Amino acid sequence: MSELVYPMKWVAQKTGLSPHVLRVWERRYEAVSPARTASNRRMYSDAELHRLELLAKLTGAGHGIGQIANLPDEDLESMAASIQREEVAEGPAMGVTSVEKSLQKAWGAVTSLDLDLLREVLERAGVELGDSALAEQLMVPLIEKIGSGWETGELSIAEEHAASAVIRELLFLNSRPYAESFSAPGIVIATPAGQLHELGAALVSSTARRRGWRVTYLGASVPAEEIARAVVRSHSQAVGLSIVYPADDPLLPDELRRLKRLLPADVALLLGGRSARGYYQLAEEIGAIIPTDLDGFKAGLDRLREKPAQGGAFKK
Repeated sequence: MSELVYPMKWVAQKTGLSPHVLRVWERRYEAVSPARTASNRRMYSDAELHRLELLAKLTGAGHGIGQIANLPDEDLESMAASIQREEVAEGPAMGVTSVEKSLQKAWGAVTSLDLDLLREVLERAGVELGDSALAEQLMVPLIEKIGSGWETGELSIAEEHAASAVIRELLFLNSRPYAESFSAPGIVIATPAGQLHELGAALVSSTARRRGWRVTYLGASVPAEEIARAVVRSHSQAVGLSIVYPADDPLLPDELRRLKRLLPADVALLLGGRSARGYYQLAEEIGAIIPTDLDGFKAGLDRLREKPAQGGAFKK
């Protein structure tokens, strides 16, 4: 029987590595050598898919792709098994040294307003770690650090805005190659009215797109009526809202209650961000979901994807 082959789009979704990273790992590091069709499209074998899954796991644990790209599969499997044993015994291995160095360099670039350096650090980390690990291990703590720096005055408005623009651009760029289709489940992502910090929303937008969702991204401080209208027009089955600052906005509870009234009854409402945990009681009242972290958000998306979309009318 001939070996199965897979197109790049499918391999990207299976491994969590963007097409850009797959191409770099092939050309620069010669990690795999996929076959080409008559139209020059890459097709990956079972063995290459398995190898890429191993490389994705190892880079996600902190190994540099340059050091492991040409190791035989047996060595990669042994290293991955070792990581698995460490995760069982001690919790997930994080490759702390590699990620922390990148975080320190990125933070230094933010505070010095060196946007070229910030872009270079994040792009290099994306190649080394893969997009999923980049988001979870580097982008999350960097975004939190930027938010805290702005709140405490360590960062100026200009520094926060400039860094946010670079990070938002890279998040969307990295998730763009994951092609969407109208048949995919839809989610509308924004920050509610009064919430001006949108990096968390950009992060979950990128995460949802990489998991095969059709994302409608609205940006920051969007009124409830506009969010609900976007849900109906995009035929989405979920809304994801990022709540970061301020944590005690007195107008936010009524805004979220209004949104819940406007949404079709079968549309799920997910609340995330650093300040979302302060709204547990409200979330329970309106039937919203508050994922504990990015992994919880991904698990929630996977559960929602298993439910058939029913649609709904826009409610005034």
